Amino acid sequence: MSRSARPGMDFEEASTGRRIALTARFLLELALLAGVGVLAGRLAPAGTVWLFVIGAVLAVGTVWVLLLSPKAPYDIGETARFLVELLLFAGVGIGLFAVGLGVAAVIGFAVWAGHRIALLVLR
Repeated sequence: MSRSARPGMDFEEASTGRRIALTARFLLELALLAGVGVLAGRLAPAGTVWLFVIGAVLAVGTVWVLLLSPKAPYDIGETARFLVELLLFAGVGIGLFAVGLGVAAVIGFAVWAGHRIALLVLR
């Protein structure tokens, strides 16, 4: 897939359904960062919670900006992009499930999977 066909690159010319899917993608990115923050907060040692939360959110945000965002400076290819995204969402989902937030984990991962399917259908 060409770089210009990456999710989010063609918002102005997209159909209404694709615009909705791309908006959902942005909201999922925010939910991923929130999930990472919650997970880091649950796993951090006492007294270092905010340090771990900020660090985890910055780390995941940096990966997203460098590899997955529409204007990412590194083009790693669609397959690798999908695998990185899958690793992030599945990792956060598994982590949230492990700390007792199973409902949030399942809902978040299911919404992400549905969103990926919608993007494929709405190309």
